[in-house]
Amino acid sequence: MSRLSNLKRALQKLGEPEQPRAERWPATGLSALYGIDSASRPAAIKDVSASGVYLLTEERFRADELVNLILRKEGEPANSSELQISVQARVAWQEEDGVALEFVLPPGMNPDLCGALVCNIVSLTDPDQVAEVFRNLRTVLFLYRLCESKAEEAILLLGGQLDSERTATLFKIAFAAENLLAAKPDSGRMRAHSKLVANILREGSWAPDDLTLKLWAGLLASSCSVDAPDDSNQIFVDLLVHITPTEARILLHGCERALSPAAGPENTASGSIVLNPQEIVRVTGIHDLTRNATDLAYLFNLGLIQNVFDFTSYREIDSFDITPSSLGLELYKHCHGHSEKIDPHLVETARKHLAVFFPPPIPSAFENFTPLSPETPPEK
Repeated sequence: MSRLSNLKRALQKLGEPEQPRAERWPATGLSALYGIDSASRPAAIKDVSASGVYLLTEERFRADELVNLILRKEGEPANSSELQISVQARVAWQEEDGVALEFVLPPGMNPDLCGALVCNIVSLTDPDQVAEVFRNLRTVLFLYRLCESKAEEAILLLGGQLDSERTATLFKIAFAAENLLAAKPDSGRMRAHSKLVANILREGSWAPDDLTLKLWAGLLASSCSVDAPDDSNQIFVDLLVHITPTEARILLHGCERALSPAAGPENTASGSIVLNPQEIVRVTGIHDLTRNATDLAYLFNLGLIQNVFDFTSYREIDSFDITPSSLGLELYKHCHGHSEKIDPHLVETARKHLAVFFPPPIPSAFENFTPLSPETPPEK
C-alpha cells in the first residue's frame, strides 16, 4: 500500500460517512464562478460528484469545450481567495437548465483523491473542517500543477507529517506562491523540481513570523520556470533555514538600501550600508546592541554581509555595517521571486560558509572494523 493511499485515508477521515453516499451530492456550501477566458460569471450549482459539477445556467457551450471554473465556500467575501479552488473543466453534456462539467485534473493527480476531498466539502457541517478540506484541495491541485506526477513527496506533508501549526504555515506559503505565480506570464506552464518544492514547504513550515513566511513563498515562486525543472535553488533553502526573523530584517534592510537608486550618497563610505545605534534598533526592534552585533556576525559567517563585526574593541558600539554581499543580494532577489540562475561561483561560496554550520562528521575509529565470526581464525 502506497504512502499516498495512507494520505487519502487521513484526508477522508475529516468527513468519514457512515453510509455509502450517492454518486452525486447536493452542492451544500458551494458557489461557482465560470467562464471561457476567465472564471468571472456566477452560477448556482445543482449538484457535484467526484468528477465534476452541474451548473444551473442558460448559457450554451460546444461539446468538450474547456471552461475555467472556480469553486468557492459559500458566503466567503468576494476578495477572499483562500477558501476557493481553480480548476479547468470540460463540457460533458447539457440540458435545458444547465451544463455538466467534468474536472480536468493536473497530470498525475489521482481522481479518487479529488473526489474524496470534494465529497468532504459538501458533506461536512463544521465550518472549520470545511475550510481545512478547501485548503487541502487547493494545495494538492497547486502541487500537482507544479510537479505533476512527482508531487507525492510534497503532498505527503499534508498527511500527518506536520503538526497543525506547521500545516497552516505550509498552506500560507503555498497560497502566497500561487498568487505570485499567477501574476507572471506563462504561469500555467511553470513547473518546479519536486524534491525542491517538498524541501521548501517542509523547512518553510517552521517560519515563525509573516516576514520569513513571505521569504519562503518568494523562494518557492522563484523555483518555478517554464524550462526543465532543476534544484539549483536548494542552496537558498540551506541558507534561509539558518536565518532568524531579526537577522532577516537586517539583511532585507541592507539589500533594499543597496538596491535603492539613492544607495550611495547617504552612506558613510561609498557602497557601504552603515547604521548608527538608533537605526539598527529601529530595524531590529532590539535595544541590546551586543545582540544586534552578534546577529551581524552570524550573517557574515553565512556569507550574506560583507564585513565581520569587530568585537575586539572595548569602545562603545557606535556603527553597524550591514552591507550585503553578492550572495546576500542573490538570496534577497530569489526570496522575492527573481528566477534567474545563480552564478556557480556563488553556489560554491555558499557551500563553504554552510560548511561552518554543517561540518563533516569525525571519522570513527571503528568505521572500518569488521568483527570476526566464531569460525574465522585470527590472523597470525
